[in-house]
Amino acid sequence: MQEWNQGYVTDINYTNGYYGTLNPLRIKLCFLAQNLLPPTISTACELGFGQGITLNFNSATRNALWYGTDFNPSQATFAKNLSKISQAPLTILNDSFEELLEREDLPSFDFIALHGIYSWVSPKVREQILSFIQKKLNVGGVVLISYNTQAGWASVAPLRDLLYAYSTLLTPSGKSSPKRAREGLEFINELMCLPSTEAIKNPQSISMLQTLSKMDDTYLAHELLNEVQNAFNFSQISNDLGSARLEFASYANFSDHLCNIQLSEQERNILSKVSHSKIIYEMLKDLMFATSFRSDYWVKGAIKLNTWQSLKELLKLRVVMIVPFSKVDYTLNTRRGALNLNQDFYSPILKALKDNQPVLVEQIKEALEQSLKREVHYHELLESLIALSSKDYIKLAQDEETIELALPHTQALNSYILEQALESSNFIHHLISPVSAEAFALNRFEMLFLSTYLKVGEEKWLECVKDWLSKRNEKISKNGRELEGAEIEEELQSQIQRIKEWIPTFKALKII
Repeated sequence: MQEWNQGYVTDINYTNGYYGTLNPLRIKLCFLAQNLLPPTISTACELGFGQGITLNFNSATRNALWYGTDFNPSQATFAKNLSKISQAPLTILNDSFEELLEREDLPSFDFIALHGIYSWVSPKVREQILSFIQKKLNVGGVVLISYNTQAGWASVAPLRDLLYAYSTLLTPSGKSSPKRAREGLEFINELMCLPSTEAIKNPQSISMLQTLSKMDDTYLAHELLNEVQNAFNFSQISNDLGSARLEFASYANFSDHLCNIQLSEQERNILSKVSHSKIIYEMLKDLMFATSFRSDYWVKGAIKLNTWQSLKELLKLRVVMIVPFSKVDYTLNTRRGALNLNQDFYSPILKALKDNQPVLVEQIKEALEQSLKREVHYHELLESLIALSSKDYIKLAQDEETIELALPHTQALNSYILEQALESSNFIHHLISPVSAEAFALNRFEMLFLSTYLKVGEEKWLECVKDWLSKRNEKISKNGRELEGAEIEEELQSQIQRIKEWIPTFKALKII
């Protein structure tokens, strides 16, 4: 009899990660990038939510009425406890996908999110997921699916299989999954140093092993030690989701929308020859990019827009800058290296957003046209917003009513996270903005500086931080070297100054 975990690693909880692609607000810009009408998202469900960080953040921002399930009881408990802090409306379940499918007390959903789980479950469970989507997704609804792709994993598959076998057969069974995964990876790296493995070495496999080596041990275990490890091509996903009456809508990562500027002329020419077939186009593009992980939106009935209609919808959106204006630059990192953005075009956009307050895209267009003294066309306006989004300079902003509705929930959650970060290095490393409905990553010491600032203000800030470090015998290191004496105070002053630059932005975004 197959166990309840369906071959999924359950002796450890999943990482405390946050994934912005699951924010329904993001769908609006991504759909318009493909000339599709963005749907209204009122109800949403996350399947396999892990620790439930993203789920709780989404519910706290009130961007939809959220439901979620995860079949790991301890993860479901953690997520439930977190939801008690925010007091946002949220239904958390500990159902398997089979049990979820049989429930009669669930609404239909406008948005269903699957982050990673599709690659880590058996064909039987994938069928249950597809049946749930077919049964519970509203017409016009959207599915976010993230999955491992063959193009990036194919060259490393033999090594991954060996790592799995080594970790499960040769490491002591009493060891935790993270330790077994790390030992297995160290063995593979040792193996790759042998001259006899030259034949299987290639830039892709070396790059993948380097990436895996830098991963958190917990994430590594979930990535490598599941009994089921699937990497799909776009055609397979298209067939699977097509059986649930879905069609590809848009990329969920903003950088994927900037395909043309990341390809050579020869690559663009080859892609243009197959552009009439979406499946071949995406499979070929994945090969060119050696894509190892995709995040896409699929829709149950798309509404195509013409350029004028798309522009009309785009101008309704609100955008907010999420970095201090002093931090902006005009370079865009791509697979072809750093590209220089046209400063004459981008500078008026960034200046219109410099106060970190939500601004209508219509107002941005007006400011841009006034500066350039010409009409700004839809595609150049859209591309600029996508480029700035891919740089993590801007996000879409919720309407004022939703922001006010979300504020008590996000404040409660952020206050709790800041307090917990003082006591544990293994807690949540994000804070949520009710304005953008997305979270911001901070390390533990950034959390410490922010928390102490909120407690004592600027005047006693440094003394409070030093006192906290002293009581816990915490050491300060820089570039791998432990700091001593005056170096410590100098580094703390530097960090305080850096955080001070961000405080007005955090306040504008209502994070603090």
